[in-house]
Amino acid sequence: MNVQDYISSGIVESYVLGLASDEERIEFEQMCIQYPEVLSARNAFELALEKQAIENVITPSASIKNKIFEEIKVTVKEESQTLALAPVKKLNWAKYAAAASVVLLAGSLYFNLNLYNKNKTLQNNYDNTIAKLNDVEKDIQILQQNPNVKMASLKGMDVSPASYTTVYWDTTSQDVYLMINNLPKPASDKQYQLWAFLDGKPSDMGLIEITEKPLQLYRLKKAQAAQAFAITLEKKGRSDLSTPAGDVYVMGKL
Repeated sequence: MNVQDYISSGIVESYVLGLASDEERIEFEQMCIQYPEVLSARNAFELALEKQAIENVITPSASIKNKIFEEIKVTVKEESQTLALAPVKKLNWAKYAAAASVVLLAGSLYFNLNLYNKNKTLQNNYDNTIAKLNDVEKDIQILQQNPNVKMASLKGMDVSPASYTTVYWDTTSQDVYLMINNLPKPASDKQYQLWAFLDGKPSDMGLIEITEKPLQLYRLKKAQAAQAFAITLEKKGRSDLSTPAGDVYVMGKL
């Protein structure tokens, strides 16, 4: 079995999202044990989902937080005044304990409210991510079922062995689609570029603005003919885009 083809088949995403059948799940777990690159792909996708869900978390309203702490201040101030005026021998420990309980209760209320809002935001982000993933998966299924579409699995090179992407080329419309399975986010002054190769000569297929969202599907330039595809990491703003100059991150033949 070709491990990279197995990873590129979509099984990683299906397993993590709970869409895999029992047979697929058992097989995938065995593959994770047998092949470190499969486990690495699983971990990378799980981390991508988690980061996507957490990055837009919204903190509770400042007005709610301020109201809670104002109540705490008032309660503590009233009890402090009572303690200052009362003789030491007649100190009412029950009231002091009650004040402490109010403080703890208010703090617990704020903590639970904060946790509730975070969980609600995480759930909304998760739901949105799942919806986007489902849309991408539908598009991929359409491409895979089209007999005119050829697929190239682009495997990681020495500079980034864990990277992998998939190119779908419609030989009829000449449209080229790129799916980012696993590709590290570049530095701010760098940018990925897709190339189509015919008889060893590269042809620019367009620049790629990737994010950290999982399963990104891009539609790039049309290709009249191609035997292989590759992605290089290039400097942003370079004047000549007709020839690759940076490191090759992934490459694969049709």
